[in-house]
Amino acid sequence: MPPVSRRRSGVRSSYRLRRGLSYATVTIGFTSSFLALVDGRALAFRSSRVPRIAAIAAVNEATESVEFYPAPRLGEAWKPVKRWRPVPGWGGGVDVKLRPGGPYGGRVLAIADGVSGYVGIYSYPGLTRKWSAHVGRGRAANLHGVEFLPDGNVAIANATGPGGGSVRLLAHKGAKVLAVRPFPGAHEVLYDPSLHVLWAIGNDRLSKFRYRAGKLGPEVSYKLPRSSAHTVRRNFPAYGHDVQPVYGRKDRLWIATNGGITQFSKTAVRRCRIVRTKVNWPRPGLDGAGFRFCNDFPGAASINAGNALQDRRASYRRLPKSIGNDPVSGRVLLTFPAPAHGYHDWTTPCVTLYSRPRWVPMSFSPNTAKTAYYRARWLVAAYQ
Repeated sequence: MPPVSRRRSGVRSSYRLRRGLSYATVTIGFTSSFLALVDGRALAFRSSRVPRIAAIAAVNEATESVEFYPAPRLGEAWKPVKRWRPVPGWGGGVDVKLRPGGPYGGRVLAIADGVSGYVGIYSYPGLTRKWSAHVGRGRAANLHGVEFLPDGNVAIANATGPGGGSVRLLAHKGAKVLAVRPFPGAHEVLYDPSLHVLWAIGNDRLSKFRYRAGKLGPEVSYKLPRSSAHTVRRNFPAYGHDVQPVYGRKDRLWIATNGGITQFSKTAVRRCRIVRTKVNWPRPGLDGAGFRFCNDFPGAASINAGNALQDRRASYRRLPKSIGNDPVSGRVLLTFPAPAHGYHDWTTPCVTLYSRPRWVPMSFSPNTAKTAYYRARWLVAAYQ
C-alpha cells in the first residue's frame, strides 16, 4: 500500500515456553458450541470475554470488527470464536496486539483504527477499556500502528500528516502527547525490552529510539533495502509495512515491505545469507543485505514466492501487510493483498500459514465473501 493509503471441537492445550520469551502462554483448540449468531452478522460470546482458546486476532474491514480465532488446523473449518466492535464508528481496524498489562496487570489488547482514528487499550480476555484516545481520522492522520509500552504509555504510527508521517508517544494518563518524531510513511511501532528502544518502520527506513520514562531519545536509522521493482540507480523506497519480533531469536526482527519479507539483525555481528527468491528482494550486497538484512530463515523462498498476479507496475512483488511466527509451533502467519471483492485493494479474504518442513502455504478464511483482512497476529503477549 502506498504511504498515503491505509496502506477456525477440540481439547484446549496450554504450553509454556522459555525461549527468549517471558513465559508466554499460548492456547489452541476450538469448540463450536461456544458460538452464538447475533443479528445475522456478528458472533458474540455469552460473556464479553474472549475465549481462552483464541490464538489469532485479525482486523477485518468486511465485518468492521476485531476477530478472534483458534489456531488453524488443516481440514477443519476456521471460524471466529468472537467478533468485537470496540466503539461505534470503528472501521475494521489496522492493528491489534496482545501485551503484558504493565500498570493494569494481567494482559492487555492494543488496538488501532484508521477510519475512526481510535486507539484503545483493553484488558484481555475481558475486553474492558483501560485507556483510549482519538488521534485523527482517515488520511489526515492515516493511523497504521500501535504499541503498548511497559509503563502504560502508548506509541502510535501515523503514515501521513505534517512532514509526511510521524511516530507519537501518548501519556498513560490523559493521552497527552509526550513526544512527536517526524517519520515519513510510519506504518508500525514495536517496543524492544532487550534494548529499551522503540522500533519504527516507514517508507525508506527502520529506526530505533531509546525509550525511558515517557521520552524518546535520538533516532538511529537503518535504510531499508531499496525496492526490486525499479532499477538500482533510481533508489526507489522499499515502503515498510510491518516490524515484529522473531520469537526464538532475540537478535532478529521480521521486516515486511512492498518488496517482501526479510529479517533484520540488531547486532549484525556476522554475515548472513540472502536466499534467492522470486521477488528478488533484498538484493545481495546492497543496503545492508547479507549483513543487517537476512533471508537465511526457514521457508524464506516459499514465504517470498510472490503474489499470484503482477501489480500495475508489472513487478512481481509480495506486498505483505503483516508477518509473525508462533513461538510454540514455529508456524508463520502472513497477510498480503489478494483484494477481497468490494473492499480496499490492500485487504485479503484469507490468512496464509506456512509450516515445517516444506513451508507450503495454506490459506484459511471463514467466509471469503465477508472477509477483508489487513493484519492478523498470533496472540502472544511477549514483546520478544
